[in-house]
Amino acid sequence: MKLKNIFISGIGLLALTACNDYLDVDAPSKFSPETIYKSTKDVGTALNGVYAELLASNTFGQAYTYSLVLNSDVDFASNSNENKQTNTPKRYDMDATGSTANSVWNATYAGIETANNFIYYLENSDLYKADNENFDEVAQYMGEAKVIRAIFYNELLCYWGDVPFTLKPTSASENFTPAITSRDVIAKQIMEDLIAIAPYMRPASELSEGIERISKEACWAVIARIGLQAAGYSLRHAADDATSYGYMGKPSAAEEDWFLNKARDYADSVINKSRHSLTLPYQEVFLNECNFKVVNDDDPIFEIPFAKEASGSIGYRQGPQFRSNGGSTNYEWGECNGGQQLEAFYRFSFKPGDMRKNATVGWWYYTYDGIPKLNNGYSLYNNKWSKMFNTTGAFGRSTTNNTGINYPYIRLADVLLMYAEADVKLTKTVGSTAASYVQMVRDRAYKGSSVAAPAVAATDSASFMDEILQERKWEFAGENMRWKDLVRNNKLSEVLYYTFMRYNAVASEIGGVSESAINDMVVAYDGVDYFGSLGEKFTEDEVNAAVPGDLAFGQTAGKDKGSLLASKLYYCWIENPNDNSYFANNKLPVLYLFNPESTAAPKSDYKTPQKFKEYIANELAKLNDPNVVIAKNPERQAKLEKLASYNWIPNPEEPQATLKNDMASADFYNWFYPEDGFARNQVLYSLWGFIHGGATSDKTNYYFVRDGKEESIGVLGQFKANPTNLPVVRYLLPIPREAITRSAGFYKNYYGY
Repeated sequence: MKLKNIFISGIGLLALTACNDYLDVDAPSKFSPETIYKSTKDVGTALNGVYAELLASNTFGQAYTYSLVLNSDVDFASNSNENKQTNTPKRYDMDATGSTANSVWNATYAGIETANNFIYYLENSDLYKADNENFDEVAQYMGEAKVIRAIFYNELLCYWGDVPFTLKPTSASENFTPAITSRDVIAKQIMEDLIAIAPYMRPASELSEGIERISKEACWAVIARIGLQAAGYSLRHAADDATSYGYMGKPSAAEEDWFLNKARDYADSVINKSRHSLTLPYQEVFLNECNFKVVNDDDPIFEIPFAKEASGSIGYRQGPQFRSNGGSTNYEWGECNGGQQLEAFYRFSFKPGDMRKNATVGWWYYTYDGIPKLNNGYSLYNNKWSKMFNTTGAFGRSTTNNTGINYPYIRLADVLLMYAEADVKLTKTVGSTAASYVQMVRDRAYKGSSVAAPAVAATDSASFMDEILQERKWEFAGENMRWKDLVRNNKLSEVLYYTFMRYNAVASEIGGVSESAINDMVVAYDGVDYFGSLGEKFTEDEVNAAVPGDLAFGQTAGKDKGSLLASKLYYCWIENPNDNSYFANNKLPVLYLFNPESTAAPKSDYKTPQKFKEYIANELAKLNDPNVVIAKNPERQAKLEKLASYNWIPNPEEPQATLKNDMASADFYNWFYPEDGFARNQVLYSLWGFIHGGATSDKTNYYFVRDGKEESIGVLGQFKANPTNLPVVRYLLPIPREAITRSAGFYKNYYGY
């Protein structure tokens, strides 16, 4: 029986105690501890209540998987407000009255209190004794509760830094206001707690619910995750200065070494002592989740088991938007929000042939009647999950949230890359084992590709660390990893600075007011020829293999590649090709985008879908005609055959349209005001709490936010960014005002809050 299907039976056993004053958590129960902790079965039911806290909308049901996925060079949500706000954490702009911080703080501590209750009463029961015939089962339950508690504390450390810390329930303590404790102390204590219980836990292969429950290897993986994050940088404050945003610092050298060694050791245990593998292609991992298929021996190590129609927003917030009409759609999946999107230039970072790119980056959305429309906004869809990819008929035309799609809290790919990161930081060398683990992740990303996975090329520790962070960038979009990866490596300020400049440079370039110094700076940092300034040339192989839609199509070898920015995109409609590598929904019509990474317009000989079809047919005929002497290129032939298999259809918005009509077009990167060419608000203010443009009356100036004050950047393109001259990013959330009030002033906000 799947764990998600029995959670309801545990809800009544959530807390077993009176209210928690300092957290304002009130969860009384009609069940007494004396009753519950005499039966192994009842303990298992009570454990469901601990799991249920992971499903709450203010924890992993939505907050940690959407609301608190902060803007970076991977995940991105635009914002047009030119003023300071109180509740926009995605753009690093909060204060102590913000409702998000308050609700997540309370819900997370409610989860900790529930786990503390379970652990305390079980530890003090006769069931938790070695001579109990069911001790093995009870010890497994204990381990699961302790891991959940550690997960909650780790999220608090990532978002708040030093926080109130206790491992006792309020019913067993006279202190309802536990002291704020150093993050280093908390991380070490919860890791030691898990290290002690891990030997008593069972592998996923021995759990009836598999990876929907926390296994021994999941426990090991959580130890590694906490240790790696704790060993790195984090935002810290001066003891007597509440106004400063603080500084980026690490634990002591001895503590850092301890954390890194534990992270590497326990990552190694997962890799070499469990049955998990990277056998399935990348995209299939997430399509399985969209279809409620649990695979216990592949990439996912622990999936948070949401229940359909009861919990979870995975596949509703992600994927393309599917708009409703009167609360309904004309198709079986219902409304999709599509709000968790990707930075517009993220797709340019992928190497050729990486299958993660097409599995993740989405270009279009749907109207209620299933018509695909181009998304030409400030970000692209994250198509890793979507309700629309479900083929089981599980949803209805009026369904919205509460998808029940599982969330992969931790995966083997993460553990492999954690091992590599810990190892290079410990040894300062490119270890062969660490390099092989990075290669494993990369090789899986190229399964099904016509391009071989590039080999790990790093020869020194710094370049190897860069490769690891790049691999994580491509692997974990939408999994709330990127800003945390950047924080612990002290790169968040730098990456956000260039993210801002990238948006601004492109908006200004298309608007006609660009400055070459900014463009050159962005191109040099990214190594991507957005503006045609790198002088890269098309190779003969690229030209010979090109077909309509390829960057090199219609070019000649040796010609400048030029700008990648397609300010006008051309597209037409095709019937669904039933090919997951193109789009994972196999029913709805889709768009065929003409060359979305080139400014070239369609050639005159295929400017309509009909001409396009004729051109492809003629080219295939040439390749298959023994009397025509041309160079045979298997890669090009395979591409043409794929295009020929598409069934081009008229514009579904215009019933009278035929294939003889011109391809449709839309402006892209139209991110400027036509009256003056300056960037629009969404470009200037989406990272407001760290860097932003001037107000409407001050368009030519740009500002950092340093310790709560605006600081002019000076001449754009001349400022050379590095961790020593950039302000810190105040990514940490404030302790909610309500919590400070309940503590009678015992708690205090720093970081300028």
